[in-house]
Amino acid sequence: MKKLIILLLVISFCGGSAEPLPAPVEEEIIVTTPTSSTSSTTTTVPETTTTTIASGVNIEPRIEIVCEPETGEDEFLGFKFTIYTGSSELEVLNIVSWLDSSRADDLFIYDDLPAPNETKELMYWVDPNFTKYEMEMLVMDKNDNFVTDYCLWSKGS
Repeated sequence: MKKLIILLLVISFCGGSAEPLPAPVEEEIIVTTPTSSTSSTTTTVPETTTTTIASGVNIEPRIEIVCEPETGEDEFLGFKFTIYTGSSELEVLNIVSWLDSSRADDLFIYDDLPAPNETKELMYWVDPNFTKYEMEMLVMDKNDNFVTDYCLWSKGS
């Protein structure tokens, strides 16, 4: 009976640690019997590695506006922008612009957009007679993934 009480006390003092222990790779189990003989069993846990190869990853579209205009032969100002299609077909390119804080354009372009996994560089031409140019561009693919970019440029800045 004394041995059983001592065994229970040892077990209660050894258990209940607040810190999590790392997963053992090799575990040793010791069984104690009242006749004071000891036997031991060793169990080896194999290490497992899982590799997942991603196929069909959907890359979302991107758009970037170069917010420093170029001057064309006809003196119009051109803002260059680049569309990175991603892995899905594009649905629409939307360009909204403000010239001297007045809304100028709200264009929706559905045709001649780059194919999946392609990049296309385009120019948005504006009248050079304003002092402040503001534009936001949005591109959306068939999976309803969309991204925007914004540009605010003033003459003399």
